[in-house]
Amino acid sequence: MCAMKTSGPLAVLVLAAALATAACTADTPGTTPASSGAPGAPAATASAGSVAGTGDGCLTGKWAADVDAMAKAAARLGGGEGKGTGSITLEFADQLTITYDNAVISIKSTVSGATVEGKTTLNGSATSTSYTTKDGKIGGVMPGGKITTKSVMTMNGVETPLPNGAFDGNLDLAKNTVSYTCSGDRAQLSNGYVSWPLTKVS
Repeated sequence: MCAMKTSGPLAVLVLAAALATAACTADTPGTTPASSGAPGAPAATASAGSVAGTGDGCLTGKWAADVDAMAKAAARLGGGEGKGTGSITLEFADQLTITYDNAVISIKSTVSGATVEGKTTLNGSATSTSYTTKDGKIGGVMPGGKITTKSVMTMNGVETPLPNGAFDGNLDLAKNTVSYTCSGDRAQLSNGYVSWPLTKVS
């Protein structure tokens, strides 16, 4: 995750960003959490020299994320209320592709007695041609800058657009901090902050 300071009403948007965007762009400085949060996921790293699509066959296929559950989980980090709409899908095959189709993450909170809502909308897709899934970790390289984001904050009825330079919407695989659990048609990813519940669709 990108390192960000959360002060005042911007804290609400940062929660949305923490949910929806798991990586920094190549030009964005950031810090990585010391551990990933998926329950039961071993801390082992993917082996060097692995090629795209090798590793855990359980993840092979197309998965739909529960966007609403993700938003609610992110909101709980700051004591707010979350709602998610649209879709986020991941496909694990010879390549790993993540696709956002009008995925909207909204988080409401109270700041100094006023209701504040942060909303981030994501569209687009990104593909990794070099990734591994092994021992509860997803590693590799996924290019940045492929996802479009629009973030706004509404306070006292006034909507204010917010800059999106620190986010690109991709999974940050290079730091080996994305963990997973998988069983049958259910899986879960974690970037160390918020879990992504997944259901297999094909």
